Amino acid sequence: MFERYTERARRVIFFARYEASNFGSTTIETEHLLLGLIREDKNLTNRFLRNSSSLENIRKEIEGRTTIREKVSTSIDLPLSNECKRILAYANEEAERLNHRHIGTEHLLLGILREEKCVAAEMLHERGLRLVAIREELARSVPDSQAHGTEGPSSPPGGDLLLRLEAGGFPDSREHLSKALASWSEKDPVRAHLELQLFLEALVDALKERCQSDDILKPILAGFDWHQSMSGLQSGLNKEFEDWKFRLRFHMLLAELLLDRYEQQ
Repeated sequence: MFERYTERARRVIFFARYEASNFGSTTIETEHLLLGLIREDKNLTNRFLRNSSSLENIRKEIEGRTTIREKVSTSIDLPLSNECKRILAYANEEAERLNHRHIGTEHLLLGILREEKCVAAEMLHERGLRLVAIREELARSVPDSQAHGTEGPSSPPGGDLLLRLEAGGFPDSREHLSKALASWSEKDPVRAHLELQLFLEALVDALKERCQSDDILKPILAGFDWHQSMSGLQSGLNKEFEDWKFRLRFHMLLAELLLDRYEQQ
């Protein structure tokens, strides 16, 4: 389903699932998708939501309109709502309209605006965003790199996270991630998976040591058994490189969420 999505667009979906879990929702709704978009591509949202306070207000407004329930475990699969499914279909159409090979965050924004009666679109409309105006501006200004897919799904991710690990003083975790990404280029999924496992375990161990507590893990991954899950991933590894790429993205997302929580302490 997400083969044509850029790395950033895929991460929006991952973050939307994370937001839905935090709100205790059993489905990924449009407001979660909007929060994922804001979290992943601040350049895009700041470009059209020029008042920086709007970004903070959006989250507060969503929290005020939502009945927050007990967090949903990350081990439970959350489906997309029908509105979100239509938004993804619209994003595909918008990419084709702009003659773009891949679906990016800008197309997801247009997709949200096309689903006019959903919560996310209503909030954007209240802040002055209009489908036609944004579509026209994107048509004039979207870089050729996105239009021609040079930032497409096959591009290896990780540059920003490597810098973040270095700045935060996590050398072991950074080294393992570097080796995993090198194996990405060499298309060696077995070696890459082993380094990926060590990357996340090293980060978890470092955070536990710094915080002297396991509490930092609980708000993000309640009920998640690290060692059991890692063993399951290793035993279930297959030879399909696409399968390993998904695991890479998932592990990196978990790492970023852990770092976010650590930095908020």
